[in-house]
Formats: sequence, structure tokens, C-alpha cells
Amino acid sequence: MELFRQLDLTKIIKRAIAEDVGQGDLTTAATVNVILIAGLPGCGKTTYLFELCRDGWLVFDNFKAHAFDNCSAFRKSRKFSALILALSNGVKCVVGDIDFCRTESREEADSVLRAEVPGIEISWRYFAHDKKACKANITRRNRPSLNLELKTLDDLSACYRIPWGADVRPCYRAP
Repeated sequence: MELFRQLDLTKIIKRAIAEDVGQGDLTTAATVNVILIAGLPGCGKTTYLFELCRDGWLVFDNFKAHAFDNCSAFRKSRKFSALILALSNGVKCVVGDIDFCRTESREEADSVLRAEVPGIEISWRYFAHDKKACKANITRRNRPSLNLELKTLDDLSACYRIPWGADVRPCYRAP
């Protein structure tokens, strides 16, 4: 994750646009693509985002972390402008954040993206509501923020609702 903070997103976006245009990638067509990832802390979102990055997606992990005014509003993300710039230029993007466990947060993200990028094609992917697996993964990471992460897991687990018929991925389980 530290790697994402150190990268100059403007350079990456410009390079991604150049590559997409040069290759005639489908993301430069009239439809813009974005995948939004919802899942409890420890479910495997970041691991999955790395896979998508290898497949050519521009990744925005922990999208709302360190937001302006410490606000959970989608537009308050420090990454918001870069995301909109990339999507407006046809770059395929994937956005993950634990706040997407809240239905209201998902609705807000969907609404803001549709207002900012007309004709956008939005796809949601959900990780299973497997609190036991998430807790095991959080514990295994053994970060200094362990207790806070476990509390966040408890809090979000209570409100995480996966829509019926959604694309649901299993939680990551260490080998």
C-alpha cells in the first residue's frame, strides 16, 4: 500500500491513457469502465486489487483513507480528482474501500461517478461476509493497528449487506 502512496498518479494515468490509445484498448471506446470493490477488513481486497493491477487496471486502494477533513464522502478522497481524470480519459479503474460495506456509501459512490462521468459503466464486486476468515487474516497481519482493525471489522460486519444476485468472491485464505 505504501507503494501506491509514493506513485505519481498523474504520470501513471497519462501513461495508461497513452498505452490504451496506442493499443486500441476497449476502455477508450464510448463506455468507461470502473469496478468498485466492497468487503470487510481482512477479506482480501488489496490482494485482489494487485491481481487486477497486473491485468492492466489502474488501482485505487483504500480510496477514502486520509480524506480531506477526515470525511467519508466519496468526493473528499484525496484520490478523487485522479480517479475522475483517469475515467474521463477512458482508463479502466478499480476502486476499493472498506466504507463500501455501508449501503449508503455504495449508493453515494455510484451517484457521484454517474454525475461526474456521463455514460460510465459501473461494476460492483463483493467479498463474502465471512467475519471468521477476515478476523484470521487481520490477526495474521499483526499490524500495530490490530485492535482498531478488529473493532472496525465488528462495526462494519453489523451493517455489511450484499445485494441479492451480486458477484461475490470468497474471502482470501492464506495457504
